[in-house]
Amino acid sequence: MVNAATRIEVPDFPEERISHDFLLGGSVVLKQPVDGYRAAVDAVLLAASVSINSRRDEKILDVGAAVGTAGLCVARRLQTAKVTGVELQDDLYALFCRNVMENDLAGRVTPIHGDINDGRLPLVAESFDQVISNPPYYAGGTRPSNESRAKAHQEGTADLKDWIAFCLRMVRQKGRITLVHRADHLDRIIGLLHGRAGDMTVYPIWSKADSDAPLRVIVSARKGVASPLTMRRGIVLHDEGGAYLPQTDTLLRNPMALPGF
Repeated sequence: MVNAATRIEVPDFPEERISHDFLLGGSVVLKQPVDGYRAAVDAVLLAASVSINSRRDEKILDVGAAVGTAGLCVARRLQTAKVTGVELQDDLYALFCRNVMENDLAGRVTPIHGDINDGRLPLVAESFDQVISNPPYYAGGTRPSNESRAKAHQEGTADLKDWIAFCLRMVRQKGRITLVHRADHLDRIIGLLHGRAGDMTVYPIWSKADSDAPLRVIVSARKGVASPLTMRRGIVLHDEGGAYLPQTDTLLRNPMALPGF
């Protein structure tokens, strides 16, 4: 079929392999594979970290968009945002396109199918006000049996250095890039941004209040700026029993900004 909003032929996806889920209290409808990549809380928190301070911050690029989770949440909360999402995998791209139409966001969210290592992507360097990304978390090793899940979570032809370089290339001077990643890779992220982006904010995501170390970090920085790093208090997701804490539950059920970011 053809997505009229993007004029790109979209591969079909078998209905029996699609689950129909909801985010932000039902304000975002999400079609995703039953047996492959599944959206996680990371993408919702990444979206909640995005803010727009002026009309100049409207154009946002989501790198590695998967089924569109983060970009759709951004567009639902920030009514002036114009989001472009890049996704490599055929099946996830197909569902991304369907999700754009399902949420009536054609014209404000644009899916692009391709590889960030491919110079033929229809994107212009430094043309976005902000770039967000949830890069693959793992550098190799034993791959999950599901190929789609493996590609989404493990570095392939592009490693973290390539992802960050692409994000920096796409964002305008003094524009912002924001990543969510494993907390134990924070040193890699800071090292790759050093000398290229500053005014950095590190926002830890803790599984529980008594956790020895954060599970994830959101790192946000501005290209070509040399201001010092700020460490935030962050957010705790779960109580001792593993249920979402009230603050976290409210954040996940409503289109709202990440507190203290």
